[in-house]
Amino acid sequence: MLSVVYTSAAKGSFDDSDLATLLMNSRSNNRRLGLTGFLLYRDGLFLQVLEGPDEVVRDRLAIITADPRHGDVAVLVEDEVAERRFPSWSMGYEAVTDELAESIPGYRSTFDDIGRGTLGAADQPAVRQLVQWFQNRAPEAA
Repeated sequence: MLSVVYTSAAKGSFDDSDLATLLMNSRSNNRRLGLTGFLLYRDGLFLQVLEGPDEVVRDRLAIITADPRHGDVAVLVEDEVAERRFPSWSMGYEAVTDELAESIPGYRSTFDDIGRGTLGAADQPAVRQLVQWFQNRAPEAA
């Protein structure tokens, strides 16, 4: 099973309605494809974890990369995992507020450096810590 953490930059504005539609479609597609994970969105940048069968994750990432709503897609972490970190999340979502951001280990005030593909190997522990924080908060279903 493959787990991928990637970032992308929105190529247009995403308001709450746009994000709700994106989540509804993602959750439907992910259930059908056997994918799980979570999505963060802040200031025009996405950070997402996708996990599932290797080929399905790679195909979905290729679709996201080709999607005209996304730019600067950069894979930050790619791991083979024995079991899902977010088994009951077809696509968990957290609106990132300043208050929430301050409490998340590994979270940055912006995704600027990450979203531009400049994340170095030394930064991967911060991304992994961020993923683990969300994993520990995972509700029964999202």
